[in-house]
Amino acid sequence: MHAVVFDKPGMENLRVMDVEAPKPGPNEVLVRVKFAGVNPVDYFTINRGGRPMPHIPGAEFAGVIEEVGSNVRGVNIGDEVVIYNRLFDGTCKYCLIGHEELCINGGLIGIVTNGGFAEYAVVPVTNVIRVPKCVGLDEAATLPVGALTAWHMVFDRAGVRPGELVVVFGATGNVGSYAVQFTKLAGATVIAVSRKANKVRNALIGLGADYVVTPEEAQVLVNELSNGLGADLVVDSVGQATWNLSFQLVARYGRWVTAGALTGGDVTLSLPSLYSREVTVIGSTGGTRIELIRLLDLLSKRRIKAPIYAKMSLDRVKEAFDVMFKAEDRIGKVLLMP
Repeated sequence: MHAVVFDKPGMENLRVMDVEAPKPGPNEVLVRVKFAGVNPVDYFTINRGGRPMPHIPGAEFAGVIEEVGSNVRGVNIGDEVVIYNRLFDGTCKYCLIGHEELCINGGLIGIVTNGGFAEYAVVPVTNVIRVPKCVGLDEAATLPVGALTAWHMVFDRAGVRPGELVVVFGATGNVGSYAVQFTKLAGATVIAVSRKANKVRNALIGLGADYVVTPEEAQVLVNELSNGLGADLVVDSVGQATWNLSFQLVARYGRWVTAGALTGGDVTLSLPSLYSREVTVIGSTGGTRIELIRLLDLLSKRRIKAPIYAKMSLDRVKEAFDVMFKAEDRIGKVLLMP
């Protein structure tokens, strides 16, 4: 089968080559990958390494079941599925309370196992979720990283509420474009912040943003809309580059939430600024299976959109990363088609 492979860390070591197709074990299924999302987590895996080595990355994908293991029940050959990408044992204290994303014996498919940047991938049957007939596999492939991360972050962790003033940094990205949609779905007033604001304003408004501004314009607008009080919730997975501004924008008794650190993770936090304003700083990672099912339902009812910027063949994988990071008008996902 055709697959993206690296044998040592570094984008320069990425190759598209023919490798032996995997075989499913008793509790696994073989998926013919139709679409795989390109995400920063894949970039970091390629540059830091994964297991096993040589390694096939790809943490987000959807496809069709091609073969099932001997113990598999509940799914069939030919089913269209999306992959919940968190491995979990189902028995640890976090799994037992429905938070598989925190499983102490878990990991991410595409990092601790081979992933979806290939024609075929083997995954546990517990990680496959059927895709409704009215949802395209390309749309479904945007959910396990981008949409699920955003949903869990703004609803489960940050508890966004109707009428709140919400600021979303990195609004054109895989997570940000969904965070804009979800905070608007909750009934909030949404400010989308992007350095590309002038090029993507109409598209972000189409996703639900009430205002679209550059980072340099954000402070003035937040002050104007809040009478100088600040934002109730700030969503910022950009990291180091936006931390000082985004934390400053949080109102007294407000919340600041992140699920990533694209531009670096080391920041300086002023404890007096934290406690004197009673700001809540929240971390979030991934999401749960039931949340992914909920997202598929929302997509099937067209209550949300699946932003897709480009679809590219597997042999253009390096170009796909360049597009994800550098395209000035990109909103949403770059997909690979194995």
